[in-house]
Amino acid sequence: MSSILALGQILTGICAAQPMDLEQAFDRLESGNRGLQAGREKIMGAQASRRASWGAFMPVVKLQADVVRLDRDIVMDLDPIREGIMQLEANNAVQLQNLSYAMKNGGAQMPAQQQAAVQQAAYRQLDAGLPHFQETMKTRDDWGVSVVAYQPLFHGGRIWAANRVATAREDAAESDLLRQKGDLRRDFARLWVQGVLLKQSIGLRQQALESIGRHRDRARRMVEQGVADKAAFLRAGMAFAEARTALSDDSSRLESVGLTLAQMAGSAEPILPSDSLRPPPAAPGSPEELQASVERRSPLLRSLADQREVAHRAVAVKNADFLPEIGLFGKYEFNREAARDALEPIWMVGVKGEMTLFRGGADWNSRAAALAAEREVDAMRGEARSVLEAQTARQILSMKQAGVRWENLSAQAELARENHRVTEARFAEGQATGLEVVDAWLSSEKAELERLSAAGDGWIALDEILWATGRTDEFRQIWKGGVK
Repeated sequence: MSSILALGQILTGICAAQPMDLEQAFDRLESGNRGLQAGREKIMGAQASRRASWGAFMPVVKLQADVVRLDRDIVMDLDPIREGIMQLEANNAVQLQNLSYAMKNGGAQMPAQQQAAVQQAAYRQLDAGLPHFQETMKTRDDWGVSVVAYQPLFHGGRIWAANRVATAREDAAESDLLRQKGDLRRDFARLWVQGVLLKQSIGLRQQALESIGRHRDRARRMVEQGVADKAAFLRAGMAFAEARTALSDDSSRLESVGLTLAQMAGSAEPILPSDSLRPPPAAPGSPEELQASVERRSPLLRSLADQREVAHRAVAVKNADFLPEIGLFGKYEFNREAARDALEPIWMVGVKGEMTLFRGGADWNSRAAALAAEREVDAMRGEARSVLEAQTARQILSMKQAGVRWENLSAQAELARENHRVTEARFAEGQATGLEVVDAWLSSEKAELERLSAAGDGWIALDEILWATGRTDEFRQIWKGGVK
């Protein structure tokens, strides 16, 4: 009884899910998936980075301000020069007085005491009239406000290379979003096919449960009447229990698929496919066309190609480390008084250049690492192309085999249904045993399930082919053409 109640709860949960067709589900997936939203935001960030890279071509203008307190005033002291000048002038005054004294006194020299007095008087006069040779260059409390500008002229191609890297990263972000969409559509379509298979499998198992249940009840009555062997009743009971278990398993799997579909589409409620599975489709083109589409349209290969371009541009950035940097510069000081006192210019312009001569081999090793990254992406793309081409070839064969199996199993299922009908009639006339009836029904159910599995294999192979060739958006159109 508990197993029947559990089965009823699962079926109730399935009935409460949102039924929708593939077209509606794909629209919900495109708008509700958070991973795709993150990919779109990544593209917007890459676009902003590319626009920001253009700013490296423009001048950089900065407003600089500072307020400082020094341990003392900075003074330029030239008093030793003043002292030397006064000493020379005082000596000249003594010589003049000595010459005048000699002319008046018949060539006699002025006494030494009088010469010293003249020298002291001249020195004191000069000291009083000549200012001190001292200038305060910076006061203890000082401030400055200036505008500084720099315009790059040549940075070894680094600016152009960085701009191209930003552009390549934007392309890579767009390719990643396309790849992400392809992967998401492929996984969603695979789950959708599985959900449709399970839904129809549940229908078959419910029919089996009802049919075997009726046969079990009939066998019980015949055993009670003594016209049938008890083994027939036991076999029917075992088949009924197996059918109930299989129905419970498929119902639980369908509920799990519905939850996964809802999570991928950003839905709060489980999604239940309302479509019906049809015969497996034909390949969407010749093998040659599909293989050519792999190289031309595969989102994975395009993403790797754009990543390779990013790595290639990064090498150009590293090459710029070996070239000089040249640019214009300018400065304007608003604190004119402080600039004048400090013998600094109020404004200046010029050209400057610099080149790194040695950095411990870091430049060479960084460039080698960038080249290795470029070669790595090249190898990854070659491997991915080989895998995709082989996978496409295998999936084409799988589609063909699924079509052949569908045709063979369709005839087999028809024969199994007719065999079950005939066996039921023979059993009613007493010409067949209950075991034969149960086996006939199980054979019919097995043939129908295998036919569904063949169709599912065909649709999943188509899904993989469309993913490898970058045409996942066509799955819904092909599916719609194959659905009533």
